[in-house]
Formats: sequence, C-alpha cells, structure tokens
Amino acid sequence: MNIINVTQADFQQQVIQRSQQQPVLVDFWAPWCGPCRMLTPTLEKLANEFNGRFLLAKLNTDQNPNISMQYGVRGIPNVKLFKNGQVVDEFVGAQPEAMVRQFLQRHVAAAGARPAQPQANQQVPQDADGRFRLAKQYLRQGKGCDAQSLLTNFPAGPLATSAQQLRPLADFLCQVSRGQQISSKTDLDIVYRQAADAIRREPSAALYNLLVILHQEEAAHKQRPQAIMQAIFALLGDADPLVQQYRQQLAAIRI
Repeated sequence: MNIINVTQADFQQQVIQRSQQQPVLVDFWAPWCGPCRMLTPTLEKLANEFNGRFLLAKLNTDQNPNISMQYGVRGIPNVKLFKNGQVVDEFVGAQPEAMVRQFLQRHVAAAGARPAQPQANQQVPQDADGRFRLAKQYLRQGKGCDAQSLLTNFPAGPLATSAQQLRPLADFLCQVSRGQQISSKTDLDIVYRQAADAIRREPSAALYNLLVILHQEEAAHKQRPQAIMQAIFALLGDADPLVQQYRQQLAAIRI
C-alpha cells in the first residue's frame, strides 16, 4: 500500500513510527482547498510510481486541527517529509510535478538501491573530542537519540561540563522523536513539538517557542525549557547573535 489516510488517532503509529522504516510524505489538505485538489493527483501518481520507496499519508486538516497546529501548518497544501520521527523537509502550495519529483529524489532512495545499513567500521569515536563533535553534529541534524547515546557516560575531562550542558536538548529531541508526551498541558505540548521541529531548520523559532513555554508554564516546570534553551546556547556558541538576544530575555524571566 503506497497511499493511506491518517488522522490524529493513528498519526503516531502510521507516520511517526513508520517513518523509522521508510520516508513518510504527509499531505496536509482540506476538501475546500482548490490547490490541494490540483496537487493530490501528482502526489498519488508519484507514490505509485516510486512503489514503496515512500509512503504517502493524507491528513484532512479540517478534521484534525490539533495535528496541523502541532506541526505548524499555516497554509495548505503543506507537504512534510518525515524520517526517523522528524520532519526533514517540506513545501507549501501546488507545485509542478517536476519540482515534487526533485524534492522526493533528494530524500528517497533510488530504485534498486540497497537500504542503508549501519557500517560496522563506522564506530563511535572513543576520544572525548570526537564524541563531543559528533554529538553536536547529531543535535544540529535533530537526531536527539543518537546524540543522547554519545553524551551518556561521557568521559571525564575538559569537555565533560560542555557535554552535560547539551544533554537536556538531546533528551528533549529524543523524547519528541519517540512520540512521548512532553507537557501535561496539550497547548504547551504542541509548542514544545514546534520547537523541536524548528531546531534543525530555524533555531530562532525554537528559542522563541521555548520562551513562550517559559512564560506560560507553571513555576514547578520552568526548569526544563530553561535547560533546553541553555543547551541550544551551548550548541550555537556565545558569538551567535541569537544567543546574546535570547540569553538577555531568559535572564529577565523569574524562574
């Protein structure tokens, strides 16, 4: 089956979990949307043509507003590609077939290609410097669980404190990628997930969303968004203007 319909009830299973095995292309659409009706035949044609190299999942935004809000859908059609539980690319609007095909070819394995397998000779760096640099690379790519494994039981030494500063971000991204609940408040849980989705592509949006959470979260639960923000600061580096801007705003909030 190359094409399915998904809802909020089965989004975790059909999109997040299945994207661990194959790319899942989610088409956020609505019945009243003219450009959606133009784009859908193109997506369905390519899904059948690629024949299992990706799964097309169609989600009606009118019937599933919470999922749409969670993933920052503001205009439709909005097409998002999920891999390993995360959005890795997207486009908005009724794009021509050639553009959609090119979009897919950037992320989907060619016909007959062997699935990527972990390389036995690509071992985790044993030195602290190598582990730290690879962990930061994974975090920039949104691969929280991979970064988490490198930062766990990090060797003692000059980089140990820096590695510990990154751990809240790794834990957060890993938890989101596994579909686990972040906040008991539904509205803040959605903002948390928007922040996680933005870290790889737009760190400023991630920091803004975390600041929103800090303003709205109860006092007992403010430490986590604060720690995640500080981890993003460590990832970006002190020289980044975003760090200077949001560090001042964070300091102004009474935790």
